[in-house]
Amino acid sequence: MKTVHSILSELQFCTEQIDKQQYKTIVWLLRKDTTFHFFGEGRSGLVAKMIAMRSMHSGKNVYVIGETISPAIRKNDVCILISGSAKTNAIRYIGKLASNIGATTFLVTANKEALTDDFFLNGLWINATTKKDLQNDTKTIQPLGNQFDQMAHIVLDAAIIDSTSDMTNMIKNHTNME
Repeated sequence: MKTVHSILSELQFCTEQIDKQQYKTIVWLLRKDTTFHFFGEGRSGLVAKMIAMRSMHSGKNVYVIGETISPAIRKNDVCILISGSAKTNAIRYIGKLASNIGATTFLVTANKEALTDDFFLNGLWINATTKKDLQNDTKTIQPLGNQFDQMAHIVLDAAIIDSTSDMTNMIKNHTNME
């Protein structure tokens, strides 16, 4: 149990570093009545899928980029990208493409410098360790990007809760095919 308590302590420290205005921006975006597209790679991709699912439960029109049923992204859609480094070719390509089409791009990352890229119109910096150990002041007992992926999941789940006025929709929209 000592390990669990250490991890929770790390996440508490990371949570205290979240910029309130950046958090308010993602909550505001999640309230929009538009189509949402989510993307990430590896474990961050799994977080993107979890957040996309919960967004769908909250009543949003949601797709995961790269899935066979994903439509074209369009002007005024929202594209939420999750990447610790924000340096992979896929994240950068999708961010540029979505921005050029006129979608709102929102990057969740541990790479503070990436938020200054022109094609990421908004973003949320998470001060958490990644496998590339970017510029942050967090320490962790966890391997690779665990800390970043856990924080992305927690913060984005909280943003969905804060953006949803009627939680009963989540039950109505949850699968009934189990």
